[in-house]
Amino acid sequence: MHEIREAIKAKDSVELEKYIDMDTRGLSKGVSKAINTMKKHKEYMLNAVKYKYSNGPLEGFNNKIKLLKRVSYGYSSFSNFRLRILIMSRLFVSEYKNNVKLKENKKKSKQQNAA
Repeated sequence: MHEIREAIKAKDSVELEKYIDMDTRGLSKGVSKAINTMKKHKEYMLNAVKYKYSNGPLEGFNNKIKLLKRVSYGYSSFSNFRLRILIMSRLFVSEYKNNVKLKENKKKSKQQNAA
């Protein structure tokens, strides 16, 4: 089982496939069951090792939204809830902040041009 973990960490799909396809006779019942489960999901496990893409960040974002929903005891309107999600995830910046950043950037560029 440690070899499987090492193959996943090393992102070695050939080695991982070798361990998934191995004969389970003579192994303990628990290990045999785990390997048989991996055989059922072999295609997906190999894809996870081959490609760098994952839905982990999306799952984390969904978890944040569910937590906000649970903690907030309900918002009076969907638009307020949506704005809170955008603020929480830093996808929403108020016009005031945008204007302040623009002014700061203009100051910096003037100072750099003067130097």
